Parts: sequence; structure tokens; C-alpha cells
Amino acid sequence: MLDLIVESGYADLTMGAVAARAEVAKATVYRRWASREDLVADALESLMLPDVSAEVTAAETLREDLITALTRSSACLHPRQRRFSAALAAATASHPQIADTLRERYIAVQHEAIASCLRRARDRGEVIEENLSRLLAPGRLEIAAAVGIMVFQDELLGTALDVEGITRLVDQVLLPLVAATG
Repeated sequence: MLDLIVESGYADLTMGAVAARAEVAKATVYRRWASREDLVADALESLMLPDVSAEVTAAETLREDLITALTRSSACLHPRQRRFSAALAAATASHPQIADTLRERYIAVQHEAIASCLRRARDRGEVIEENLSRLLAPGRLEIAAAVGIMVFQDELLGTALDVEGITRLVDQVLLPLVAATG
């Protein structure tokens, strides 16, 4: 299914095409997923790494923690999955239900990954509580904007999201946000 979206885009994805690719009856696909949105949501969720790995929690600095957590949770190390995420991001303008799915299944996971890194940094004494509370307050856009850059990096910067791109995002966006006051 990931390949179908990458090959033809979300607009042309049909349950029939998914069934044909999987070599099963269309009814079999519908038994598992009521709609293509449900199917895409499950596929998107399969890209996420919901567990916080020992590698992330063993990080000694906020920078190291952020780079590791975002690299692992963004699918940037897997070209096929990265292309899938980019194809979904491109579909958001014309398919609002995909924007909702992307927000619920990908953006929320990225936001929580960043928030968890910030909390661990606070516990290590790297981040003061005032800055953490400010960044995590309801309605604040800083972290959401950083995640938006991750999601739309291909369109915004003309380059695929990779470890170098995540490192730049951490160094040029997230760490300055954490250090800022007010």
C-alpha cells in the first residue's frame, strides 16, 4: 500500500488497487479497513516507533536526545517510508481527511517525541521549568512549526528529510526555541 501511494498519489488510491496489489478480494480489504482513510491511517501509524528506545533515554544532552528521537520517529532513515510521508503531506491540500490523519497519527507523535525530550532535559537540568512550561502550553505554535518543517521539508527546502536535515532542525530551530525566553 505504501508503494501505491508513492507511485500514484493518494488521489488515485483505491481499495480495488490495494486489493489487486495484495492479491486478495476487495471485500477482504474492506473487512479490515472501512475506508481508504482508515487504511492510510494504519499505514502511517505503522511507520511510527511508539516505544521510546533505550538509545533515546540514554542520551546525555538535549541535542543528542532530540536528534535520536526525531530520526527514529520520522522514518527519515527509510527512503520508501519517507516517500510515503511526503506523498501524504502533498495530499493534504486537496484531501482534508488526510490532513486530519497526518495530524493525529504523525504530527502528534512528533510533538510528543519533542516534548518527552524536553522533559528529560529538564530532569537533567538543561532546560528551566519556565521555558518548558512556555513551550508546552496549550495553543503555542513553536513545536508545531518545527514538526511542520519536518513534514513539509521536501516542499519547503527542496531536500528530503534525512539525519542531516533533522540535525539542522534541532540546531537551528528547536535548541534556539528552548533557549529563548518570553
